[in-house]
Amino acid sequence: MTKVTVLIAAPMPRLNVWGPVLSDDDRLHVVSVALSVEDLQSKMAYNPQALVLDATLFGGPDPLQRFLQAVQAEVFLVLPPQAAEMRQAFAQMPRVREVHIGDFEDLHKLPDRIVAAAVMTTTGGWGGAEVSPQAAPSGPALVVGFRVVMFWNHAGGTGKSTLAAAVALEAATRGVPTMLVGLDTPDTNPLVLGLKPEPNITSWMANPSVEGLQESLQMLNGLAVLGGFPDVLTEARFSALPTENPASLSALVSTAARAGYALLVLDTPNANIAAQAITAATHLVLVARPSLADILSTVEAYRTVTERVSGEHRLPANHILVALNMVGGRIAPKEWHRAATEMLRDVSGATFPPLAATIPFLSAVAVAQDRRQSPLGVGEFRKAIQGLVNALVPPMPAVAAASNAAQEYRMGPVRVKVRT
Repeated sequence: MTKVTVLIAAPMPRLNVWGPVLSDDDRLHVVSVALSVEDLQSKMAYNPQALVLDATLFGGPDPLQRFLQAVQAEVFLVLPPQAAEMRQAFAQMPRVREVHIGDFEDLHKLPDRIVAAAVMTTTGGWGGAEVSPQAAPSGPALVVGFRVVMFWNHAGGTGKSTLAAAVALEAATRGVPTMLVGLDTPDTNPLVLGLKPEPNITSWMANPSVEGLQESLQMLNGLAVLGGFPDVLTEARFSALPTENPASLSALVSTAARAGYALLVLDTPNANIAAQAITAATHLVLVARPSLADILSTVEAYRTVTERVSGEHRLPANHILVALNMVGGRIAPKEWHRAATEMLRDVSGATFPPLAATIPFLSAVAVAQDRRQSPLGVGEFRKAIQGLVNALVPPMPAVAAASNAAQEYRMGPVRVKVRT
């Protein structure tokens, strides 16, 4: 069955909600996502059959109308509440199939309607010309897709930074364009990874653009590393920035997507910045130790992102993984997980996620870090990290014989296509 190609254009918080619903439907192929008008205009080159569009990307009705007049895709449009009186006018435009106010009233049924629209158009049911998906523009290392993975827990000292850096390095080794972002104060990632303390996130804050981001990165074995805060004052200033500020964490995530990164790993401490990271993330890895205290902190962290965060920013339960770190000599993993499951069930009735990774306590990991070497050289540790990466970024299929063949694998809210 030929899949219907879809392009999603929306700000990151809304993309986090729409993306999984559309990408999880086997009848649809989300070819890309767009986070700005410029991004959208360039990615229309993929010639999607359907465009799912949040009108707030545009500065007003006039530029939106001009854009829609030239679109050849079937458009499923969401207008902001203040533009409700314009609903009928946009609904009458030739390629606009649906217009919703605020959000889709029945998002779970949207894939059905997109497929129906594509069928109607292909067969001429609406009098439109047949829409045939075109291949993505050719070029070196073309990657379509984006996922933001946050490593976090309420508890400190669980090894969040160690696992975040290891996962980012392993993913980069597999050829996934990956960026590691340190959000701690002071950020130890550059020190442990053998990098310099500068440039870091303060460089990005001074020049919040694609160019500024690239100038703020350090490279390590194909991994882009953005160091965190040098002091608490810088962290406080960054944490206080509103979402719409061009130097905010939300803007940083959007800029990374425009820069072509497919995986963004956020090493998130137990601090004020965690709330912003939850809003920006598409996936979460809760890192815990096999201790009684960490059962409580992990259950509460899970409840924070599934129950207490406002609707459009809430992470889906199936996008939350648990990694039990430094296992050995304390509570056994099965007992720890059973206790966490019972505690969560008692307080909210929800289901605790399964353990995605169990990482043993290995003194060689700390020794490698003290020597500013990657702990991935420790075989048992790397094996556990590879399993975690497999859960976050499924392995790519074997490369086809043709040099220009496009390979596809799933990543976050989209399926990722790599052309070599």
